[in-house]
Amino acid sequence: MRNFVGGFDADGQPVAMTYVRMRKAADEWVITDSTPDGPACLLKAAKDMFALGFYSYELVACSCAWSITAVEAALKLRVNAPQKSSFDRLIKLAVEQNLVSAHLADILDTGRQIRNKFIHEGKQPVWTLGMAGNAIGSSFQIVGQLYPASLDSAARG
Repeated sequence: MRNFVGGFDADGQPVAMTYVRMRKAADEWVITDSTPDGPACLLKAAKDMFALGFYSYELVACSCAWSITAVEAALKLRVNAPQKSSFDRLIKLAVEQNLVSAHLADILDTGRQIRNKFIHEGKQPVWTLGMAGNAIGSSFQIVGQLYPASLDSAARG
């Protein structure tokens, strides 16, 4: 990981990536207090795996898959879908119920397909840390939109 850039210093020189930098990036992803325990636990694990990806890059891809799985779990609870509903069906129900926009549904469907190729076919995506961070961060944002924070409480995890 010493070849990954962790930002730039005041002189514009690259700064090496470290576990602490990855942990700080992951800690910016918010799990709201109203997020149900199941999706919240998946998101917490995704945060931890992303940071630990400094030591084992494969954990970055696992973090992406876990965060998308958290979205699936959150959607399943939010749209009150039958237990066996497919992720594809959950996305469509979320659009029908105006929980997500058509644009966001398209992003979710892309994430679903990438996750499925990884989980079901063993085709691990190879992304930069920035690409992975954006994908994971989007999952946190989506779950946060489905389960907004209450006005009087702090985020968890």
